[in-house]
Amino acid sequence: MTKLLVRNTSVICLLLSLSLHGIFSEAAKKGKETVILISMDGMGWQYISGQFADTPNLDAVGRNGVRAKYTINVVPTITWPTHHSYVTGLYPESHGIVSNSFWDPVYKENFIYDYDCSNYDPKFYNASEPIWLTLQKQGGRSGVYFWPGSSGYREKPTYYEKPICLVNCSAIDPKDLPKYRKKTRKTWPSYIHCLPNYTEPFTSRLDKVIKWLKSDKPPQFVAVYIDHPDWEGHEYGPQSKEYKAAIEKVDREVVGYLTDRLREERLLESVNLIFVSDHSFNNISPSHRIYLDDFLEQTAYMMTESGAMGHLWPKDGKLEEIFANLTKEPNPHMKVYKKKDIPKSYHWKHNRRIPPIFIEPAVGWSIGQSRGNSNATWVYGSHGWPPEESHSYPIFFARGPAFKKNLEVQPFSILDLYPLMCHLLGIAPQPNNGSLENVVSMLNLDAVTPLMDL
Repeated sequence: MTKLLVRNTSVICLLLSLSLHGIFSEAAKKGKETVILISMDGMGWQYISGQFADTPNLDAVGRNGVRAKYTINVVPTITWPTHHSYVTGLYPESHGIVSNSFWDPVYKENFIYDYDCSNYDPKFYNASEPIWLTLQKQGGRSGVYFWPGSSGYREKPTYYEKPICLVNCSAIDPKDLPKYRKKTRKTWPSYIHCLPNYTEPFTSRLDKVIKWLKSDKPPQFVAVYIDHPDWEGHEYGPQSKEYKAAIEKVDREVVGYLTDRLREERLLESVNLIFVSDHSFNNISPSHRIYLDDFLEQTAYMMTESGAMGHLWPKDGKLEEIFANLTKEPNPHMKVYKKKDIPKSYHWKHNRRIPPIFIEPAVGWSIGQSRGNSNATWVYGSHGWPPEESHSYPIFFARGPAFKKNLEVQPFSILDLYPLMCHLLGIAPQPNNGSLENVVSMLNLDAVTPLMDL
């Protein structure tokens, strides 16, 4: 398989992370601790804990454990790259899932997340190894429920929930996939190859997780993805009553229900429970939309992402012309970068899947190709802009035997959770861009002991 390029400065971080091997060896002697990671898509840090919606169950986790005002996510602030960063500790340019949808110029194929057969093709995930797979290779067991990207590996989690498939992806030549991408639905997604059963009630999903944990061979690591309140944040906007109600429902039926069930099964005080999200939201409207048809001929390029970002792949010989057309008249509402000029701070540059031209609209503005392609149901809330500009940060709450109680920590990178979880599981991590040192202060003395033994 062709290897993806890794940023030079990232390599330094990866090598340094190997020096932590002794730390994790010591932790392994101490014994594995169960870790349950729950991600609630679109749960915005500035909309919880009474700031907009009431989240008494999350707040209780914070009082009985640790919390951060927010954490700092990766570029782009969207679902597939962020969730893959959580379980690998890598920036998207290193783990290779650079966006929800992208073009791979070596495979000469499009990757499309969640509902498309390409999402289940292992070759798109061959640049990195998620924590659940590392655990299994080191003798442990895992459980994964709908976690983005988890179905893309040949080796599956010990326990997992299969997607519902309307076509047999393994029987389709990847080069023929465009034939199977005809729009058959009026709402998102516009067609379905395979898709998790997102209609399943939250409580039903969590009951299955409890069953895994109560089995004769329980998983030491569980990752659960909850697809709300993202739907409501997009469709109605982050200041809407629908988004508020969705946040409160997730708090009640996910956070509250899970902690209650763990308590009933006498597991609550013996597992390390971590609640996160992938992004928050910003308001958006049709009047703040930039259309590429005003600048370019559609035949001159391929567009693989739109909305809070524009990913353009110019046809042969068209790069300079396209860049000139996009930049000849300054637009205060968008920045246009050639790949080589994308800011280093984004850690989203050194990978073959990064587009030759990257358009970054101002926060609250979006990029579209044609006025005739706008979707009125997705214009009130969005995300994807660089986190330090949009403040579209995730949440963090955790409790369990490894964590201190009633502690608020300073904001930290989501990449730091990977080495933390490896430490709690007692496994040696893969090379990563995270730092255990950044988050060790949230751990109890017993959990820190292996670090102090170095």
